[in-house]
Amino acid sequence: MNFLRQKVPSIVFGLAILGAMQFLLLTSIAMYLYPGGTLHAPHLESYSFLYNYFSDLGRTRTFDGQSNLYCHLLFKLALSVAGFCILLFFTFLPMLFYRQRGFVLSLLAAVLGIYAGWCYIKIGWIPWDLNYRGHVGYVKNGFLAFLGMSIFYTIAIFSSRHYPKRYAYVFLLFCLILGVQVVIMLFGPRAYRSNDALFLQAVAQKIVVYAEIFCLLWQAYGAREVYRRRGFLE
Repeated sequence: MNFLRQKVPSIVFGLAILGAMQFLLLTSIAMYLYPGGTLHAPHLESYSFLYNYFSDLGRTRTFDGQSNLYCHLLFKLALSVAGFCILLFFTFLPMLFYRQRGFVLSLLAAVLGIYAGWCYIKIGWIPWDLNYRGHVGYVKNGFLAFLGMSIFYTIAIFSSRHYPKRYAYVFLLFCLILGVQVVIMLFGPRAYRSNDALFLQAVAQKIVVYAEIFCLLWQAYGAREVYRRRGFLE
């Protein structure tokens, strides 16, 4: 039992790093394999980094009706693994703040982080060409939950005597980026109205997703560091 208590959290925090990396790898492969087409240019023969959403990779068919099976499966796998790793990470997160002033805040962050991970899994399993409302609902809830988690996690780090503050400063920057994206997502021009609106929404999404990957990598590394410093590991 003592071995499990020592090693399992370290493995979980390591899995968070792998979860972020595999998402980056698999979605990059899916972009390369994507048959092509955007909302306003359905006959385009490649993935447009500036005019396609990540969610376009998960469609069962492209905008001009071609099968998108391989990209769909890669996208589903990438989000399922990433979401599961996020679930695990936030399940073990509060132990880093045990008996610290930020413990309650870490619990709130954990609840929101677990919900965000669940939303990411559902995003992969609900293609937006089959269920637009369901897919978009989980996208919005996932980003909002991740924003709330980031805020509580940041305050928890600042409240803790054991957590290096450099991880909180990265979270602050990420909160700003994600906050801007949430405003654009909720109140910006709708992508279906024009190509310029699609550009704004797609680029904003790309920026925040890649920022989120970097942030998760950084925070997972920080969690492992704190876990070791507090004497849990040999």
